[in-house]
Amino acid sequence: MLFLPYTFHGAFKAKRIGICWDGSRLAARAVRDAAPFLARAEQIVIIAINETDTIPDEVSTRNLARHLGRRGLSTRTVNLWAARSHIQPTMLSLAADESLDLLVMGGYGHSRLQERFLGGVTRAMLEAMTVPTLMSH
Repeated sequence: MLFLPYTFHGAFKAKRIGICWDGSRLAARAVRDAAPFLARAEQIVIIAINETDTIPDEVSTRNLARHLGRRGLSTRTVNLWAARSHIQPTMLSLAADESLDLLVMGGYGHSRLQERFLGGVTRAMLEAMTVPTLMSH
């Protein structure tokens, strides 16, 4: 589903795309769902937060970049570290710094109980989104 923030004005374009990558099945599905946008993008930035702590090597950003490269897509990777409660603000800050037109991410990857009590990036993103976001579940 493509979400547009309430502050969004003008024509939608997806020339600069950020992929929020955590190696999950949902993130992979989001990349697949975003394929038409990715094929027309001028720049693709793979964003990984706490990759060394959370992402197994077989689904690393390096492997995603290689996968997209086989499809003729050029990517750049940005690895950041953030506390759990600061992941969403870190993603949005990077999106602003990189002038991204679209973020691609998996949504609701944790149980409802965990989301309710510990919060989650999906809910935080929906509450304070500043850039159009394509989410897949």
